Amino acid sequence: MSITTGLGTETVIVGAGISGIGAGIALRDAGFRDFLILERAYDVGGTWRDHTYPGLTVDAPSLIYSFSYAQKPDWSSVWAGQREVLDYLRSLTERYSLRPHIRFGADVVSAEFDTGRCAWRVRCADGREIVCRYLINGSGYLNTPKTPDIDGWDSFAGTILHTMNWRPDLDLTGRRVAMIGTGATAIQLAPHIAGTAAHLTVFQRTPIWLLPKPALPFTPGLQRIFARVPGAQRLARLITSAFMELVLFRTFTNYPQVRWLAERVEALGRRHIRTQVHDPAIREALTPRYSWGCKRPSVSNDFYPIFNRDDVTLVTEPIVRVTSDALVTADGTHHHADVIVCATGYQPFAYATLPTYPVRGAAGIDLREFWNEHRHQAFHGFAVPGFPNFFLVLGPYSIASSSYFAMVEVAMRNITTCMKHARSRRATRVEVTRQANQADHARVLELKRTSIWSTGNCGPSNTYYFDKFGDTPAFRPSYNHREWWASRTLSMEHFHFGH
Repeated sequence: MSITTGLGTETVIVGAGISGIGAGIALRDAGFRDFLILERAYDVGGTWRDHTYPGLTVDAPSLIYSFSYAQKPDWSSVWAGQREVLDYLRSLTERYSLRPHIRFGADVVSAEFDTGRCAWRVRCADGREIVCRYLINGSGYLNTPKTPDIDGWDSFAGTILHTMNWRPDLDLTGRRVAMIGTGATAIQLAPHIAGTAAHLTVFQRTPIWLLPKPALPFTPGLQRIFARVPGAQRLARLITSAFMELVLFRTFTNYPQVRWLAERVEALGRRHIRTQVHDPAIREALTPRYSWGCKRPSVSNDFYPIFNRDDVTLVTEPIVRVTSDALVTADGTHHHADVIVCATGYQPFAYATLPTYPVRGAAGIDLREFWNEHRHQAFHGFAVPGFPNFFLVLGPYSIASSSYFAMVEVAMRNITTCMKHARSRRATRVEVTRQANQADHARVLELKRTSIWSTGNCGPSNTYYFDKFGDTPAFRPSYNHREWWASRTLSMEHFHFGH
C-alpha cells in the first residue's frame, strides 16, 4: 500500500521497453520511489526483446542510442546489434534497481479515471486491478504488426510469420521464401535469407532510400578512450547528434531551406544503387521516386547485392491473391513459396495501437475516440486535456530527435516537473488546459507547413508517417535542443492543479 497516496501505488508505468525503463529511472531520480512498471512479457526490452530476426541492428548510430546519463563506452560498432541493445537495457534495469518495481506477465487491458478518488484504475488481463494516482504510458508504437490483407491469405499451406514474431528455430535451408516488403526491416533480414533459401522472392510496393553503411567498429582503443577520458564520449555523441539533426531532422522540419542537401543525399543513394546492382531494369525498380525523408530511410551495404544473385527475384507487381503454395500477382504469375515472411511494418497510429489498451479519462472521455474525432494531439507530446494524471512518454508529436532515448529524457523531464509541482502544492490532480493544448497543436500544424511532408514529393512514398487525417503525428516539427530547453522552462500555467 502506498504511504504517500493511500492507493495501491502512486504511479503505474505501462511497458518495460526503452520508454518504461527511462520513465522508471526518471521517477526514481526525481524522488518518486512508489511506482510499478507493468510489463505483459517476462523480460524487459520491448522492441529489442521482441525482435530477434537475423541481421537486426540499430540504424541510428550507437553513440546516440543510449541515455545521456548512462552512456555505453564499449559498443562493438557504430551499428550495435539487437543483443547488445537488449543487454544495455537489461543492465539499466539492474543499475537503477528497477527490477523490484516490475510486474511481469501484467498485460494491461484498460485504464479508467476515478474522478471521486482522483485516481486511475488499471486492469490487467489476469483480473488484477491496480489503483494509482498517476498513469504513465510507455508502451511505444512498434508493437502492433501490420499484416497484409490479401484474398486467400488463410489458404496458404506453408509457414507465415511477421518479422516481429521471428522463430529462431525456423530453418530456411532449401526452402522457397517469399518476403513481402522492402523497408528498414527487410533490408537487414533479406541478405541473411539469400543464399540459405533455395530461392528468395522479394515483393516490393515502394522502394526505400538506402545510403552506404560505413563499417565503423568501436576498437579496443576507442572503447578505452570513451571509458577513461572524461567527456570524450559525450563530445562524440554531441557531434553525432548535431550531424543527425542537420541531415535528418532539418530535412524533416524545414525542407525548403535544405532541399539542396536532400537532393545531394538522393544523388548519393542513386549512385549506391548503380554501383551495387548490375541489371539496369532492377536498378530502375529499386530507385525511389519520392523525396528522401518522406519514408523512413536507412543504410545498408548488403541489401542491393542480393539482386545480382540467380536465386533472388525482385517483384514489383502487386499481390492479388494467395493460394496454398503461391502468391499470385496482378500479371497472373504464380510465385511459389514454402514460407512467407511479412516485413510489412507496424500500425503506429492506428485506432488501437497507441496506447494498446483503452484509456477512459474524466467524464468518461475515451482517448481513442478523442483522437479519432479531433486528430492526434498532445501538449508537447505528453499530456492530453480531459485525462488528468495521465502522461505519455511517446505521444503525438513527441519525437524531435534522431535519438529515441533523447525523446524519452525530454518527455520524462516534462512529466516529473508536473508531478513535483503537484506534490509541492499538495494537489492530487494535474491536467493540461485545453487552451494550452490547442495553442500547442496549432503551432505544430503551422510549423508542419515547411516540413518535407508538406513541401516535398511524398505522394509516391506510401509512408506510414501519415495518419488517416493526412497528419504526421510521429514527428514534432522541431529540434531536440529546442524541446530540451522547453522541458527545462516548462510553465505550470499550462496546467490545472486541484483535488
